[in-house]
Amino acid sequence: MAWPRTSRHARGYGTAHDKMRAHLLATVILCEECTRRGRVTPGHIADHIKPLAQGGTGDRSNYQLLCQDCSDAKTLAEKGQTARGATDASGFPTDPTHPWNRARHA
Repeated sequence: MAWPRTSRHARGYGTAHDKMRAHLLATVILCEECTRRGRVTPGHIADHIKPLAQGGTGDRSNYQLLCQDCSDAKTLAEKGQTARGATDASGFPTDPTHPWNRARHA
């Protein structure tokens, strides 16, 4: 699916999104997906759980704070793709040197 070539504001990423991101960074701090998996990773991407293009809202209940790796994996999954290389059943890399696995093997 090709993303429309419109401004970030037209796609719903305007001032309200910027404020929500600042709120998440100040209150949540850690990547929520990594936290669910028992890892401690700073988050810095305000992610819509259900994408705006698929009917998601700008409400707090539709936001989560993610790290870059988790955001990338979610984006790939939404496009029906997987990360390059071997992955487990949940789509996460099996390579122990991959950033997602460093905490488990450190």
